[in-house]
Amino acid sequence: MPERLAKDVMVPITEYATVREEDSLKHALFTLRDSLASGHRTLAVLDKNGNLAGFLTTRTILKALETLAFKDNSLAGTGWKIPLVESWARFFLKSKLEQANEVKAKDVMRPVHKIFVREDTSLPEVTRTILQNRVNHIPVLNGEQKVVGIIRAVDILDIIGNLLDS
Repeated sequence: MPERLAKDVMVPITEYATVREEDSLKHALFTLRDSLASGHRTLAVLDKNGNLAGFLTTRTILKALETLAFKDNSLAGTGWKIPLVESWARFFLKSKLEQANEVKAKDVMRPVHKIFVREDTSLPEVTRTILQNRVNHIPVLNGEQKVVGIIRAVDILDIIGNLLDS
């Protein structure tokens, strides 16, 4: 059996759920919600040239919404503590969540650093890179240094599971 390469297991960037850097957090939330059925739990954030600029995860979006919910705490700095139930209820106030229209994806995304693999990288090397860098997804670059796909850690687990089943 030939060695599997990154290009064999990646999700092509054209099939990945994406938003633009200038899109609102609200737009990103709805895009991610709509893409969950396709198995995407992360959004790729593209810059104005269509290049990968970062990632928005479910956790990143929730943390940003949490920040919005608590940023106008009128008792902050007074020494008074808001009861936990009341404070977390603020998280679900529509008026607070509507502020997500004012926040841009680029303001809360996790920027892409120099962590990537090439299309011809072997699957064991992809796995090592993901583990060493403690990431759940990694961009795949072609010969022109353009992102052509993304490999998710869950894709690798799926392949390992299939190997164990056979």
